[in-house]
Amino acid sequence: MTERNPAFDAVDALLASAVEPEPLPPVEERRVLREHLGLSRAQVAAALGVSPSTVGGWESGRDPAGEVRGKYAYFLDAARTKLADRSAEPRPCVLCGGPATDEIEGYPQHLDPQECVRSTAPRADRTETSYAQPAPQPAPEPAA
Repeated sequence: MTERNPAFDAVDALLASAVEPEPLPPVEERRVLREHLGLSRAQVAAALGVSPSTVGGWESGRDPAGEVRGKYAYFLDAARTKLADRSAEPRPCVLCGGPATDEIEGYPQHLDPQECVRSTAPRADRTETSYAQPAPQPAPEPAA
C-alpha cells in the first residue's frame, strides 16, 4: 500500500475548487442576440463593466474569463430567453390592437407609427377617429 504524499494536498485542494467555465453560445450568435435586442456594444459593456471593444472581441471570437464570463453568459442566456418569448406569438399592440412583435418597457406596440395606422385588427375600445388626427375638443360654454 502506498502512502499519500502531503506535498500534493495543495494541488488536490486546488483541483477540487476548480469550476467549469460558464458555457457561451457560438461566436456567430453573440452579436445577433445583442443586435436583435436593439442594444449597442457600449450598453452591454457598461452593464458588464468592460469596454465596448472588449464586447466586440467577444463577438469576434475571444472568450471572456473569470467573473465577467459568468455575467456575459447570464446576459446572453437572458437575451435568448427574451427573444424566444418575443417570437412565440405576437401580442396586441397597446395603441391599435394589431399584432405587434416589438416591445417598449414591457408593452407590445409597433415601433413604426405607420404600422398602427395600417393595422386592421379590431379592438373593443378603438373608435373610428384616426390616431393621426387630434380628438375633437368640446365647444366652450357661453359666458353668462
